[in-house]
Order: sequence, then structure tokens, then C-alpha cells
Amino acid sequence: MNSRRLTLQLTPLLDLLLIVIFAQYMEVRTVARQETERMQAEREEARTDLEAVSKQLADLQQQLAEWDRKHRETERSDYADREQLGRLFGELFRIPEATIQKIASRRSSDEVELSAAEIAALKSEFKALSVARADQIVDHLLTFAEMKKRFDVWELYVGHDDSLLITAGQHQKRLAPDDIETPKLFADEFFKLYKSFPQSKNVVLILVSYGDSQLRYRWAVAKGLPSVTERMRQDSNATIKFEYAVLGFRPEPPRDTPDQPKKGPEKR
Repeated sequence: MNSRRLTLQLTPLLDLLLIVIFAQYMEVRTVARQETERMQAEREEARTDLEAVSKQLADLQQQLAEWDRKHRETERSDYADREQLGRLFGELFRIPEATIQKIASRRSSDEVELSAAEIAALKSEFKALSVARADQIVDHLLTFAEMKKRFDVWELYVGHDDSLLITAGQHQKRLAPDDIETPKLFADEFFKLYKSFPQSKNVVLILVSYGDSQLRYRWAVAKGLPSVTERMRQDSNATIKFEYAVLGFRPEPPRDTPDQPKKGPEKR
């Protein structure tokens, strides 16, 4: 009798336990469904944001490409003007032999007499300027004042293939586009080349120009110049001063010299 009464008393407790377990199960399912719905909503919102950002990026890239195109057109127009001016100066540098001799003799009467080698070098300089490309003449005139101070001049040219041609005296080196993709890459690679260059004068002038190259490579070189020039200055214990100037668009490299020293006259 007592056993039967105990069984009857446990049955409601078991039913209550089952109800509690079922309620907890339903609550867990509800929470899980809500969490899934929340995650799906967040994923959809993120996808929408990503599409908006991608569209903005595509628009910016299109705007940049259009700006780059117009900028190149402007540079070509500016170069045409400089070329015309250079041709005019080229005509001016076609100085007759008699005039050169007169200049040499007039100087020798007031100063130290010019040697035959100096007169020949003067003639050669005038002749080279008279037949040089127009942009070379303009560049020569722009840098002549600095050249008189006996600067070392290094020339950096970003070509149409996006490579960087570096000319330091008779030394020429070329960096691939992958080496100048960012300002830091350019600065590191240029510093390595600087360490292989011969001893320079107390002041080095770095002239930068570029052809029909991509904007990002020109930008990387221009932005990397301040840091690498400061790095080279510190490496020289501040005994060498590095200056730089961006000359702008040039359809061809400043020089067409090979990557090797020039040979002297052959002995007979």
C-alpha cells in the first residue's frame, strides 16, 4: 500500500520534470533560430556594404584612370611646348667657328688663357647642344646653374615599361617594376644601388623624369625620394647633401648611353 502511494506521488513529479525539459528545449530552439536569423541579417548587411564599397572603389579607379589620362595629355602638350622652345635654343647654340674663337680670345685677354683642350671642349659642348633633342636642351638650361657648382647629377627615369633607369655618371642600373611598386621598396632598392656607386662629391642632385608609365610607379619614386635621400645623407655621416627635383614627363630617357663605361680611342 505504501509502495503504491509512493508511485502515485512520483508520477506528477516526473510529469513536471518532462514539462520543464521540453520547455528548455523549446527555449534553446527559439534562441538558436533567433541567433541564426541575426547572423543571416548581419551577413546580408555585410554583403550589401561590401557591394557598396566595391562600387565606390570601381568608381574611384575609373576616376583615377581618367585623371591619369588627362594628366598624360597635359604633360604631352607641355612637352611639345618645351620641345619647340628647345629647338629655338638649338638654333641659338649653332654658333659659328669664328664666334667661338672670338669668345676664347676675348676671355684669354682678361683671364687665364684657355688651353687647346678647353677650347675643343667648348666647341664640343656647343655642337652637342646644337644637335641635341629639344628636351635635353631645356633640361640643360634648367640645371646649368646647379652644374656650375660641380654637383654630381644622378638621373632617374621611369620608362614606358614601368622600370626605373638610374644613371650616375658612366654607371647605369635598371630596377624592375616589382622593385619600385611602393615608396619603401623603391627606397630600399635605390639605397642598395647607392652603396655600389663610386665616391660622390659633397652635393648630389637627383633629377627625376618619366615616360608614358603608370601613375603608381611614378608616385612610388616621388614619395620614396625624401626618405632615401635622408638615409643616404645619414649613411655619409652628413658629409654629402642630397637634393632632388622632379622634371616631369619625357618621352625618352635623358641619355641613351649603354650600361658600361665608354671606351677610349683605340691605339694604333
